[in-house]
Formats: sequence, C-alpha cells, structure tokens
Amino acid sequence: MSVSTRKIEERLKKVIGQLSPKKLEQVADYAEYLRSREDWEATMELLSDPGMRQDIEEGMEQAKKGETHSWREIRSHTMEGGAYR
Repeated sequence: MSVSTRKIEERLKKVIGQLSPKKLEQVADYAEYLRSREDWEATMELLSDPGMRQDIEEGMEQAKKGETHSWREIRSHTMEGGAYR
C-alpha cells in the first residue's frame, strides 16, 4: 500500500466518523458505484482488444460444442508445467 493510499484512507476514516447514518449510506452507495464502474471499464478494455475478443468467442463456441475440460484436468496439467490446450 502506498503512502498516498494510506493518507487517503486516513482522511476517509476521519470524515466517515463525522457523518450521519444517511450520509454514510450515500457514501457507501457511491463507493459501490465507483467499484462497479471500475470493473466495467476493465471489462470493456479487455473486450476492445481484438485478440482477447477472438479468444473469448472461440472459448464460447468450444463450450457450446462441449469441448470443455474440468478444472481438475487443467490444474493437473498446469501443475506439471505445461500449457493446457
């Protein structure tokens, strides 16, 4: 955790301790909104990569065809040091 992050958290704790329950609820709602937006932006960034989008589409097609592997198979194979295909 960086020093600046620590300072921001300290500021938030100080201010939060002085807010009414109604305002605390608004702060929590806004924080959840920001977190959701950050997740959405990360998703959009991944989907805007043509290679990533193609890999996702290929994976979805493989899943529709039943061309899947259990996580145990994949884990076992990767524990042996190989890439799974």
